[in-house]
Amino acid sequence: MKPKWQRHWMRHAELISEMSPCCRRAVGAVIVDERNNPLAMGFNGAPRGASGSLCGGSTCLRASVPSGSDSVLGCHHAEQNALMNALHKGISVAGCALIVTLPPCFGCARLIHHAGISSVYIAKGAEYQGDGVSYLETYGVNVFYVETC
Repeated sequence: MKPKWQRHWMRHAELISEMSPCCRRAVGAVIVDERNNPLAMGFNGAPRGASGSLCGGSTCLRASVPSGSDSVLGCHHAEQNALMNALHKGISVAGCALIVTLPPCFGCARLIHHAGISSVYIAKGAEYQGDGVSYLETYGVNVFYVETC
């Protein structure tokens, strides 16, 4: 994907992140095919149709739990929601690119790899302590960092 498109889709990921009700950190993700057609988007938030009682508001129920360590509490991650939104529409994401505003956690990295995503573009300078990027690189998923403006 050319740098022009990387920045374009990162802006979309940043925009969709604004929909997140998370008081800790808003994250956005966009999945595009090899011809730069958007297929699905997602932000960190409650599952489709859920009450959202575990997500949003001024207090995070996961405040004492390290990020990425307990998927029972709180929101679905942006990557999870983008993948599930594609699945909900019956769209294969094999060979596609995922653009995300924060490096994926280990759990999301496994889902990204298993879904067949071939490339992940992450906002340069976004910080997250986890081994998701290492997992992706180990299993042949191309990881790129995008300059944001």
